[in-house]
Amino acid sequence: MNNDEVKPKLELISLFSIPVVKTNIGRSFTEKEIDCITSIPTKREDDAGKGRQSESYDILNKFASEELKDLKTFCEQELKRYLKDIEGVNTDITNLSITASWLNKIKPQECTDPHSHGNSHLTGILYISCVPNDSIQFINMNCHPRSFGRLELPKKETTTFTADTASVNVKEGDLILFPSWVPHQVGVNKTENKERISLSFDTFPTYLPSLYPPFK
Repeated sequence: MNNDEVKPKLELISLFSIPVVKTNIGRSFTEKEIDCITSIPTKREDDAGKGRQSESYDILNKFASEELKDLKTFCEQELKRYLKDIEGVNTDITNLSITASWLNKIKPQECTDPHSHGNSHLTGILYISCVPNDSIQFINMNCHPRSFGRLELPKKETTTFTADTASVNVKEGDLILFPSWVPHQVGVNKTENKERISLSFDTFPTYLPSLYPPFK
């Protein structure tokens, strides 16, 4: 008898997936928005080749009344949709406030190291200027050799369950939302003269005390 004929049926159960959401603003950035973003002062990271960040970490609030008002509104709407559709949160009681927001500028031959964001529920990244075949890489902590005493076995091939990283392709106008604890990184900008610009933000829950029952 052929061994293939007696193999039991395989039922694959994927446990506890991490929800990463990608949407797009659906329009080009305005001249006013671009002028504001390009004029914001930046500072170099401690390590050479790791890009620059804005001196201010309150970009969306600082410019919310005029230049970046529509961008902030878009980000807030998508945060609320994530809470409702992905997490099932009662947004009549709980919402998310953008607590920090900053620019990332990565010139040719620069990149960002793996990192995550503390003291934040969801992190968002709005892509202002992208390089060809641009992407963000998320790191699979479940496949880290030291995760929960996990054993490493020799692999013949990598599967979606054992990949060290997962890449999400992005283009200008895309907004990525993901849990802040998930490590992520950006590969080397391999262009000769194009700068990669993104606007990142962190969030923290806000509550309506009149509707939210007191903790006991």
